[in-house]
Amino acid sequence: MKILTQFKIKHRYFFFLSLFLSLSCVSKNSTDPYKEGIFATPNGDEIKVTLALSESDQQRGLSGLRPSDFSKDQGMLFYSLEDDLRSFWMPDTYFDLDIFFLDKDFKIIDVDRKVPHYIGKEFPERIPRTRTVYARHVFEMRADSEIAKNLKVNDQLIWKFQVSPTQIESKIRQLQ
Repeated sequence: MKILTQFKIKHRYFFFLSLFLSLSCVSKNSTDPYKEGIFATPNGDEIKVTLALSESDQQRGLSGLRPSDFSKDQGMLFYSLEDDLRSFWMPDTYFDLDIFFLDKDFKIIDVDRKVPHYIGKEFPERIPRTRTVYARHVFEMRADSEIAKNLKVNDQLIWKFQVSPTQIESKIRQLQ
């Protein structure tokens, strides 16, 4: 009886330990589908995308992130509901950026390469800015990224997110 009880206790311990480890792995690997996703490029590369949906996320952008915080296979998508004139500036950035202006279907319509970083927010007149482009979305990547270097006008980025663009748009309307 004592052996059987010890077996049951060990078995339960093993079960709960396995369950805990499984759940902790899921929580570490799962992402908020309204914050992160994947773009595939025409070359088959995949880019980890952080979505900037709220006004505060879009104002903050990549400010304050160091190169060690934002890898070369990452990008930030500034998702918008309508086409408009878009111009970006680079306050408090620590790495140069390639800025891709996209249409509603995530096709690249213009690129501003190697926009210089600028550490700090003082002297706003010195902070580098992109040219103004009529576009729906804006996508930023590190200028030293090989993936970014291979992207060009007319390339179609392929949406591989867990949620659809329609769901993203509904989320944006909720945030407004």
